Amino acid sequence: MMTKTWMGVAALTLMTGCVSGQYIVDDQVSESREIHPVQGADGNYLGSFAVRRPYTQVTPMQLEQCLNASVEQRQVTLAAGKLRQLTDQSDEMAFNGMSDDGNNEVSGVTGVTHYEGRDLAYRLEIQRLPEANYYYFDRLGEASTGQDNQFAPIGAWTSAAPLQASQGFEAVADQMQSCLEKAASNTPGEDPTGWQPQP
Repeated sequence: MMTKTWMGVAALTLMTGCVSGQYIVDDQVSESREIHPVQGADGNYLGSFAVRRPYTQVTPMQLEQCLNASVEQRQVTLAAGKLRQLTDQSDEMAFNGMSDDGNNEVSGVTGVTHYEGRDLAYRLEIQRLPEANYYYFDRLGEASTGQDNQFAPIGAWTSAAPLQASQGFEAVADQMQSCLEKAASNTPGEDPTGWQPQP
């Protein structure tokens, strides 16, 4: 009886060790208010990442110029079509093109960023409200080894380095915000019809 119990405990331990790692969300991801993990059939993944920055008063042309200068825009092929997304997220926006909702306050693109040796894909939605600029990243992925334009979900467990990936997305938001702030200031001597950012 004792032998069977020990064998059962050993088997359970081995099975748990094999599968549970991908279901244990990294502590820093759990504590973050910006990172939102989602659970898939084979583990927890980064579902979305969101940050807010001060509002910037810019023209639609300046906004589009900053998008072009700050985002490496690419149509992204999602590996096996299984990149996670939050169930309440709308697909109404026209990505890799400016959306036209009448006031041009919301814009979105898909793109790729290179950060700390990683190629990270995302869909970015920028919403500019009177109180802040909101940068919302979803459909997050990482390049699969040896496959161009193929991106797999990013694990939320520690060994997948999810915090580093989120820092890559934040760097995109910061670059975009910096561009918008320069455009908003439109310093003397620059073309008053539209500030031209340098890529």
